[in-house]
Amino acid sequence: MKFDTVIIGAGLAGITAAIRLAEEGKNVGLVSAGRSSMHFNSGALGLLGFDTDHHPVDDVPTALVSLLPDHPYSKLGDAYVTRAASDAADLLRRAGVRTVGSAVHNHTRISPLGILRPAWLTLDNIATLDSLKSLSESCVAIISLAGFLDFYPRFIASSLEKEGFRCEIITIDTPELKALRSSETEMRAANIARIMQGDTLLSFARAIREAVRTSEATALIIPAVVNFDGDGEALRLRKAVGRQLFYAPTMGVSVPGIAMHTRLLRYFLSLGGRLLNGHRVTSADFDGDKLSAVYTDKFDGDALRADNFVFAAGSFFGRGIVALPDAVIEPSLGLDTFAPSDTSQWHKPDLFDRQPIMKAGIAVDDRFRALRNGSPVTNLFAAGAALAGADSVREDSGAGVAMLTALYVADEILNNN
Repeated sequence: MKFDTVIIGAGLAGITAAIRLAEEGKNVGLVSAGRSSMHFNSGALGLLGFDTDHHPVDDVPTALVSLLPDHPYSKLGDAYVTRAASDAADLLRRAGVRTVGSAVHNHTRISPLGILRPAWLTLDNIATLDSLKSLSESCVAIISLAGFLDFYPRFIASSLEKEGFRCEIITIDTPELKALRSSETEMRAANIARIMQGDTLLSFARAIREAVRTSEATALIIPAVVNFDGDGEALRLRKAVGRQLFYAPTMGVSVPGIAMHTRLLRYFLSLGGRLLNGHRVTSADFDGDKLSAVYTDKFDGDALRADNFVFAAGSFFGRGIVALPDAVIEPSLGLDTFAPSDTSQWHKPDLFDRQPIMKAGIAVDDRFRALRNGSPVTNLFAAGAALAGADSVREDSGAGVAMLTALYVADEILNNN
């Protein structure tokens, strides 16, 4: 099977590169091993949320200057990061993912645990501090669902009260929610979203209206348990409730995250891209300094061939890289990795300290070409969480690194072929 480009990994980095190439008419094969980390995304994307001292970042360009030379943003250059961040937001918009935010100044989002954190982009129907502060009155009602354990209204209220808001917490129930609670494994955001349509959605709206009938709240915050795919149900609920309505993220599998990933994949497919879902790359053929083919666990010896390849299989979470007792390896293609050689230096005793192992990843040259046996593979690029040099969890830079490096390698492919 022959493509112009084969991309290994269909998370945010892989799908971004795939869309960029497909928009230019390239024949792209996107190899997906399964569920992406985007399915756990809370509806917000981070460009650089915290600086090297773990202080919240407001002015992103200023904070970029302090990053170490091995950071992917330092390799890209500050000017490119700012410009590409705007391009990334435009790509999301073309795919039908509407967001609010700026590439220059972070705004403040609400995390699933109710913590206020800096963000680059947030889905435009998710509550942010700016959207709440735009209300005419600073009184909000936080709607909790009886028996729903993945939502923490008291934590959200505590954070908002520190910002001057008056909050009340109201718990609602409906017959449909009671039916879900008959099995505790069913009371999860994605499962609730599956039933939130038609009469069930109207029943939910009626329960909310009745619960807040005497409330002074200007706006309501409810958990994101409504289908965001196309915003049909989310918008219908907003209208049916009759008050200004914001959604807050939940723990675990995330409805907004799934919807964002679904729209991006759908857009890619509409451009003529090919998705190979449920395939894990197991081995490869190299011809000198070039990668000629990769093989997956689903094809019996049938190779995926391409002029160029992008490795975007993720970090430890996606098993793009694997930590062994004495080394960090890339298990499929035998690519070079970067990690502290002394394994005793991989972690610090303080859980909240910088953990050096989190900066491990694929070693690349200045064009983000992956290294193998110390030399670049000339037609194999790496992007996203697989890259060494960024502590994306501590920095809250994972989405930005994913999208910006993906745009860069896609343009490298376009400009050199």
